[in-house]
Amino acid sequence: MRRGITAALLAGMVTLGAAPSFAGPPLVTDDTGTVLPGRAEVEFNGGYAYDKESENGVATRSEVFDGEMKINTGITKDLGVSLTVPYLFSERVREDGQLAGTSDGFGDIALELKYRFFERDGLSLAVKPTILLPTGKYRAGLSDGRWGFGGALIATKEFAEGKYLLHANLGYEHHSFRTDIQRDENRSDLWSGSLAAEVQVMKGLTLMTDFGVATTRERSTSELCSYGLVGARYEVSPFLDVNAGVKVGLTQPEDDLALLYGVVLKF
Repeated sequence: MRRGITAALLAGMVTLGAAPSFAGPPLVTDDTGTVLPGRAEVEFNGGYAYDKESENGVATRSEVFDGEMKINTGITKDLGVSLTVPYLFSERVREDGQLAGTSDGFGDIALELKYRFFERDGLSLAVKPTILLPTGKYRAGLSDGRWGFGGALIATKEFAEGKYLLHANLGYEHHSFRTDIQRDENRSDLWSGSLAAEVQVMKGLTLMTDFGVATTRERSTSELCSYGLVGARYEVSPFLDVNAGVKVGLTQPEDDLALLYGVVLKF
């Protein structure tokens, strides 16, 4: 899947009832929170990404509209599971103003477990193993065509009884490929790190910022992908959240601009 696709970047869950405070969309950085057992949350996240590059005298511009549905539920107080189904509505690539390629379809489904193994004095730690299922549209470049796996170490720190939150992630993904050409063009092992902060400015309204770096998938460059993000989340009711954010690329391999938006239904 092209780096322009933002379907996998919207990770996180939203608080329920007496559960610990934690982050959610539109943050890229995950948190240690889990949904309470017997409850469920369904996220509908969308995005628009724009990128413009110039190489060897050829100007390339890409525009992507994508989304995902993510289902979160709790198994125990400290153990949660989520299933993410991404979909690419439209990707258009133009070279010197001429349409060079289009793509659409489902991406690979991600199945995640999150276990919070430590919690004391406002600090909590969690691990999140992930399995990538090869369900995407392979011929459109939306799937590796093989099973993948990964994981993340997550830390969350609360201040002022949850009014201020800090989150940190260290992540890893391994991708397998069907062909030698794919293996020659793409890195199999990807690392990432990110930091995010939240502040509740009024009842129901939370502002946030997020910064991260990651290994660039394409072997043609050694430069890291790096981004900055600002966003907001508003709790309309105990059963509905809305969110929006702007993500800006800080290095050349990252998309120049991405607009993120979504809703969370809580049951």
